[in-house]
Amino acid sequence: MSENKFTVFTKPWKNITLEELGELVKGMGFDGVEYPLRDGYQIQPSDGVKGIKRLVDVLGKFGVIVGSIAGGIDVKFTSDNKVAGVNEELFAGCGEAGVKIIRICQGLDRRVEFFENLNQIRRTYDAVVPYCEKYGVTLGVQMHCDANISSSAETYILLKDYDPKHIAAVWDSGHNGLTGTEPCFALDTVWDMLCMVNFKAAYWKLRAGPEKDEAKWDAYWTTGRHACGSWSDAVNHLKKRGYSGIICMPAEYSDEPNVETYTKQDLAYMKSLFE
Repeated sequence: MSENKFTVFTKPWKNITLEELGELVKGMGFDGVEYPLRDGYQIQPSDGVKGIKRLVDVLGKFGVIVGSIAGGIDVKFTSDNKVAGVNEELFAGCGEAGVKIIRICQGLDRRVEFFENLNQIRRTYDAVVPYCEKYGVTLGVQMHCDANISSSAETYILLKDYDPKHIAAVWDSGHNGLTGTEPCFALDTVWDMLCMVNFKAAYWKLRAGPEKDEAKWDAYWTTGRHACGSWSDAVNHLKKRGYSGIICMPAEYSDEPNVETYTKQDLAYMKSLFE
């Protein structure tokens, strides 16, 4: 059996208690969660260090770990680009509760050219590195389509000068598939900076018919067997290279009413690939 831990992003289940969440996640067959630390969820950013500790304690009673937290790092700068503040409670809460990864997606400003975007982003990362070091937490940067860092190559360019124990890469099969990149080469590109792997599944769907002047496309989120970008190819490469970290299932499907059914199916499929 695989030694990897399988976690699920609990974004779809905001309207149940933490106890109900722990029971649901364990019942679906997961080892743990990625938790969305956002307003409107069971634990919110305003709950601070105590909230994150409560999250870990309550889910732990069900044998469910918190493998990562999806939260905003919220770095503020003065007009002359000096650091004015960092939400230290997020890093402190994760560190004290034993949560090792804070996962973000990295947006880009369309008004600014690519490398100036990277310079601005790095100023933010430079500001949080001392907090990663202080609390033993890694900031995991996940690729995402549209106006974001969206490929392994862009992720590598952005993160290559950081110690991956502080700032690392989260490879995402779904968004990688939308770029059309071969999974093995994409994983190799960020291998030395990899802290977590996501398995989403998507393909591009034409929004308007051919009679339109310009085609418009949307990402359609589907099940693992139907993804652009083979899950089996990605898993085979992870096994070949000895990956032993977290496998996170983001539980995102365009057919939202069936999210729980699809999540269970995809977890079973993923575990079969790792056997």
